[in-house]
Amino acid sequence: MRIDTYRRYGTTTLLHPVAMLTITNPKIAGFKPCWATYRGLTILFDNIGLRRDGPWLRLDCALDAIPEYTLYRGLRAAMCSLNTDDLLRRYLFCALPPATYHVTLWDGPNDGNVAHALPEVRQRIEDLLIDIPGALSHGNLISGTIAGSPLIRRRGWQVSFTVQRLVIVHQAALVALLAPTAETLDTFTTLNGLRSSWNATFRSRFGIAAYEPYMPHITLGYFAHAALAEEAQADVPTWEEVVLQYTAGTSITFRSASLYGMLDMVTFFRTVR
Repeated sequence: MRIDTYRRYGTTTLLHPVAMLTITNPKIAGFKPCWATYRGLTILFDNIGLRRDGPWLRLDCALDAIPEYTLYRGLRAAMCSLNTDDLLRRYLFCALPPATYHVTLWDGPNDGNVAHALPEVRQRIEDLLIDIPGALSHGNLISGTIAGSPLIRRRGWQVSFTVQRLVIVHQAALVALLAPTAETLDTFTTLNGLRSSWNATFRSRFGIAAYEPYMPHITLGYFAHAALAEEAQADVPTWEEVVLQYTAGTSITFRSASLYGMLDMVTFFRTVR
């Protein structure tokens, strides 16, 4: 059965890429996402309040305990208003935990781009992906190169963002696109230039590069199937109104960036400095 054959979105109806599944047990409302392994290295803007876990600082932030997180809390409230359980049933949309909200500055080697690595370094990158914690704690050619990036070494800057738009990217992710505030536009322009230069340097050496042009964003969740993401496009303007309403007057400010490891879409960590 094709998913586009069925367009009945009841509170107990779950759409599936192959067939429509109706939940008949009144004690079951829906399902929870199970995140697939997706390993890699990435440069993130540093959130305040990372959780200490042995030698690691984990991206698991207590949003209500940190006054500066007005934008993150606004996004959390917006997603609650949109009802993530309903979005899961209707579109197989898997919302990310708000405690893991973040802004990526540069994407490094990962399971999704390792095939683009230069032949002479591909095995090194594949070995790195097998043991991300080891690559961070002990270091190697690739993680050491990224750790020396000017995006990480540069200090004394401050950049702030506000929510600009809501979009579905590549029929896969729902993201809140960000715009730099007028007061920090010059800093953002400088960082963007450094990112482009660093991206070209890393590509020439390893064959892997992050997307260009840079579009800072916060990923709110992922669609399990591209066809359902396409169906959800019609609802994006309504969702955007809700997101902009809840994030009006809020911003998020960053003063540093670091190298993080990721094991899946909810597990990000870095070493303790």
